[in-house]
Amino acid sequence: MGRRYLLTLIVIVLIGCNEETKEWVFHGKIELPEKSRPLALAKTGEEIWLSDPEHFRLLKIDLKGKVLDSIMDLKRPMNLDSDNGNLYVPEFLTDTIWVIEKGIKMPFSIKAKPDAPAGLFVKGDTIAVADFYNHRIILQLNSKVYFIGKEGHKKGELYYPTDVKIFDDRIYVADAYNNRVQIFDFSGKVLQVLGDQYGLRVASAIDLTEDYIAVTDQENSRVLIYHIDGSLFQTLNSNINYPTDVLFDGSTLYIANFKENSVSIYRKNQ
Repeated sequence: MGRRYLLTLIVIVLIGCNEETKEWVFHGKIELPEKSRPLALAKTGEEIWLSDPEHFRLLKIDLKGKVLDSIMDLKRPMNLDSDNGNLYVPEFLTDTIWVIEKGIKMPFSIKAKPDAPAGLFVKGDTIAVADFYNHRIILQLNSKVYFIGKEGHKKGELYYPTDVKIFDDRIYVADAYNNRVQIFDFSGKVLQVLGDQYGLRVASAIDLTEDYIAVTDQENSRVLIYHIDGSLFQTLNSNINYPTDVLFDGSTLYIANFKENSVSIYRKNQ
């Protein structure tokens, strides 16, 4: 009985280790059918929305790159988010946030006005906005507003934040021009800093799952994949050109290539 238990335990450990060591591998690209600059990505179903700030629009594409819909006349749409089928769009040049609900564009109101919103996170009554020119995060919880960060380069300070995500009561901030990601609790206390030791240059966007954090290393044309505990797991640099956003979708990772009109697809190695 003891020997059988030991063998079972070894098998479980080996399977667990194998799961942990499976890496993300390049699977292909979505080539967009018309010239654009894909800055940011969001998924509201089977299709992908992308922001194209240079052409002041959003495009909705299928997984082959066919354009299914578009929303025009947006004054520099930035990092997107989706929640419950709705699409949330920060408009950089007008300090406005829009929600696209069932194809209808409406203003999305929060209790503090950002100066150039660059990214946002929306989940029910929990809202966070990367307030670019104010060098801070606007955090709205159940209609109460809090501010995290101030201009600077020290730990806990921000310098032009461009994206924000919330997961498990932690706030993950793409502290873009400090070349790092900072992780805060809801009180504004810094819990961890990622990127400093790996030469990251312009951390423009982040996304995460229960297991991983993906960070765009924009100027180095690569994406860093961290374990959720903050240890570096993998560096992606194949078929990536000036990445400006990352999007996890199950075992698939989408990467926006701003300078070449495409979206790279990575998948977890099976």
